[in-house]
Parts: sequence; structure tokens; C-alpha cells
Amino acid sequence: MGRLALRPGGVRRLLSALLLLVAPPLAALETVDGVRTLRSADVQQADYPAVQAVHAMGQSLHRQSGGKLAIQVYSAALLGDEATLLQLTRSGELDLNRVSAQALEEVFPLVRVLSLPFLFRDVDHLNRVLDGPIGAELLGAMNGKGLVALAFFEAGGRSICTVSHPVRRPEDLKGLRIRVPPSALASAVFEAWGARPIKLPFSQTGNALTTHLIDAAENNLLAYASAEHHRHAPWLTLTHHTFSPEVLVMSRRSWDALSGAEQAMLRRAAREARPMMRDMWQQREERVEALLRLGGVSFVDIPPAERARFEAALRPLYARFVGSPEQRRLIARIRALR
Repeated sequence: MGRLALRPGGVRRLLSALLLLVAPPLAALETVDGVRTLRSADVQQADYPAVQAVHAMGQSLHRQSGGKLAIQVYSAALLGDEATLLQLTRSGELDLNRVSAQALEEVFPLVRVLSLPFLFRDVDHLNRVLDGPIGAELLGAMNGKGLVALAFFEAGGRSICTVSHPVRRPEDLKGLRIRVPPSALASAVFEAWGARPIKLPFSQTGNALTTHLIDAAENNLLAYASAEHHRHAPWLTLTHHTFSPEVLVMSRRSWDALSGAEQAMLRRAAREARPMMRDMWQQREERVEALLRLGGVSFVDIPPAERARFEAALRPLYARFVGSPEQRRLIARIRALR
């Protein structure tokens, strides 16, 4: 039997059809027991803290609205990869989507600042930025292009996992094929370290490690464990090269279909979910690290002298990827925050 060929745009139409099968349009939901169900999707597994946070939002929204609003979450890339889900959200075919800040760089150039390597000193520094005026301004800057930004979610520091040997210095990355998200900045980071970045959807990373299409990957600790990448890449080098957060976005079309009171309920539910998600993340990180160590994963710390070399190799990227005065002012404000 011949292989099914899809024309350009065919994959998106196929996924849209699947979405309509599992979750009909909003208008059709208004008469189902008087409940309007917002559809949310995520590439991560059901136990991932951000997925659990959206479930908690749904419970809060259901309670606030007297049972008239709810959220249905489709996890584990059921409805497509991150790029597809973002496109579906912008077009209004999907209501809510938890997406990495890296995936929003091309849509909102100011957000690229959050993914710059070694900008944040640690996760506490990141949270002080996101919890204050800078975070509020950045959420406001992501209102447009078919989207409304509701909240930032924790994502930890991103580190490097490898199949055949640990990474302790930049030279250890030379020639390694490493999976990166579809971000020009992410690719440039690993090119500067001598690696060969390969852009792949997150859902394909495990198979690529298994088949040796790639030699390494990079992500946060919980994504590494939840997707079971540790089974194929048992060395985890704690570079924490970026603390790029995640963002819960909503389709502008779906947002405009809600009343002012309903919009206020949704924002309140998102605010309530964020500290819960952060606590869950921190507790889960501690448990997961302990379990991974028991399971044979080698956690590799980088000596200060080598970390300085990793950072020095990336300094030219700031001039390359920071082009506007607004971006430069934002970087200065983030660095000045103590």
C-alpha cells in the first residue's frame, strides 16, 4: 500500500479535524447541560505541573461560574506538537495552550529576552522578575497576534542530557547532534558551543534518542524525566543555560466570546494556579532528582571556571539577537533587579 501524502497545510487540517471530533466548537457547547467547556492542550504528560495547574484552573473556573464554565485538558501531544497547538490557538480552533516562551519569540520579539542564555542568576531571580512589574508588562506585550497571555508558569533551568558521555566543558559538545526547539536563538546557543542543533518537536525527542538520530537533548528536569529521556540519555549536565519560562495563552477569539465577568474569573483562576504550580514544581523536582539518582542517572555539575567558558562563548549572541532599544532596556532592568 502506498504511503499517504499530505499537501502543504494538510497536517494542520488533519489535526483540526481531530480537534473537532474530540472537542466541538464553543458555540455547540453552550447548550450541553448549560456548561461551556474551554479546550486546553499541552505536549507534556498528564502529571506535568503545568498540566495539573490548568486542571486546577478548570476546577476554580467551574466553582466561580456556578458550574457554567469548565476546562478540558488534552495532554501528551494528543492534538499535535507545540507549533501546531500554538497555530490552532491563534486561529481560535483551540482555546487555551501552555507554551514555552521560546515558541513565542517570533510572534513577540520582546519575549525572546526571557530565553537569553545566562541572563537570570537563578530561578528565584526569574520569579522576582515575573512576579513584579516586568512580568505584568510582558504579559501585556503578548496580547495580540490572535492571543491573550494569562500567566507565566515555572519551567526550571534547562540542562543537557547526553547518550554516550557526560558534558563537563564546551569541547565535550563538539559535533554532538542535539535536539533543540524551533528557536533560532536555541540553535545559535549550541552552534556557539560546537554542537549540531537539530530542530525536532518535543514529542519526537525520545524516539530520536533511541534511534541515535540525535546524541543529546536539552530541557528542564521534569520534562527530561516525564518523557523518560533518561532511559536513553543517562548523563544530565546541569548547565541551567536558560530559565526560559512557560506561558499560558488563550485564543483572542475565545477570549472575546466570554463576558467581562467570565474573563475576570479566568484571570483569577490563572493567578490562583500559578503559586500552586510553582510549589508543585519545586517539590516534584526534589523527588524526581532523588529517583533519577537512584535509577542510575549521573548528574554532572560544571566547575566555576568551565561555566565561565560556557558563558563567554555565548556573549556575542546578545548583539546578534537583541536588536531593539526596548529589548536592551528590558535586559538592563532584569539584571538590575536584586
